[in-house]
Amino acid sequence: MPDAQKEIKAAAQKIEKPTPEGKIRKTEPAPEKQGRARLKIGVTARSFLVMVVVPVLLALAYNVLATERFSSEASFVVRSASSGQSGGDMFDTITGSVSSGSTKSDSYIVRRFIESADLVRLVEERFGLEVLFGAGRADPIQRLQPWASFEDKVDYWNWRAFSTYDNTSGILTLEVQAYSAKDARDVADFVMDRISDLVNDLSHRARETSYAYAREDLEEAEAAIRDAQQKLKRFRITANIANPDSSAERDDLLVYELNKQITYEKVALDVLLQNVVRPGPNGMGMRQRIEALIRQRDALREEIGSTDSNATITAEIMSEFGEHQLAVEIAKTRYVSSLGAMESARRDAEHQQRYLAVFSSPYAADQAEYPRRVINVILALIGFTLAWAILCFVIQMIRDHRQ
Repeated sequence: MPDAQKEIKAAAQKIEKPTPEGKIRKTEPAPEKQGRARLKIGVTARSFLVMVVVPVLLALAYNVLATERFSSEASFVVRSASSGQSGGDMFDTITGSVSSGSTKSDSYIVRRFIESADLVRLVEERFGLEVLFGAGRADPIQRLQPWASFEDKVDYWNWRAFSTYDNTSGILTLEVQAYSAKDARDVADFVMDRISDLVNDLSHRARETSYAYAREDLEEAEAAIRDAQQKLKRFRITANIANPDSSAERDDLLVYELNKQITYEKVALDVLLQNVVRPGPNGMGMRQRIEALIRQRDALREEIGSTDSNATITAEIMSEFGEHQLAVEIAKTRYVSSLGAMESARRDAEHQQRYLAVFSSPYAADQAEYPRRVINVILALIGFTLAWAILCFVIQMIRDHRQ
């Protein structure tokens, strides 16, 4: 009986059972299920060994044998001369953002310059990238390969030199890595000198931009006043007169004096004729003096323009003189205004002046900071484990979907 019951149970296990979807599938014997489970466990273990254990061991071996890298850092701020004149507004105080004295745009320019090909060319000319990072200085993985193009050198430089910027304080930090402490410090000092030159150049350009228009206006005003004065000088030489106004006043004064003398002589002659019947030689002399004074007065009047034509000429001279004099006054006014604008531009240029405030200079480190062996191994373990787990999850999802 026991044998018959076993045969009945074995036959029952082979009977097809309906699935939840209404399909018919055959139930598998227990030994096959166990074999498949063991196979899955074996595949999983091998995949874990290949995708996690072996790469982590390789990463551990490389981190142990990797060439040490020394780091040299410098911290600085790009500031403007107007930093002390403004303490920032209330919004800056609440948010803690950088004050108006720190030039954020210039800081980003400095960061871009550190990553630029121009700086790489300067470092290449001064030190030689292959001498700093090439064969003989580093392991095969970290070294700069001898066949590297210039673009590859730029990428490698950005791997070994980089900067960070703090938006709150406006502090820039430069870090340069090299395979010796001296090289790291020397390269960092060289980069800081080039950054200082860049900031000075930015400051010089800002001053020149502020000065340019004011200086041009001042030069034009100087040329205008010189031209107006030269024209006035040529007019005076041509007209043979220093100042028409003063000349006219002088001529009127002479006519007035002559009329005064004529009147005086006529009064004296009239008195003489009333007191003497025959004036004699004295009366004759007085008449001659009066006639001479009258002739002199008439000649002077004719000279200064007693006729209509002469009066027209004198008016034209006065008008032209007034035009030249007005041109000189306008040129002087413009020159004074240009001087004021030049002074204002000078003050603005002083406010726009940039300078580099370095409060942490590069130095030669006593210990190598890179590679960070323990951290690198831990990160490798975490990364490979996550990649393996994700791959296993995807494969299992595919299997479940097929079933």
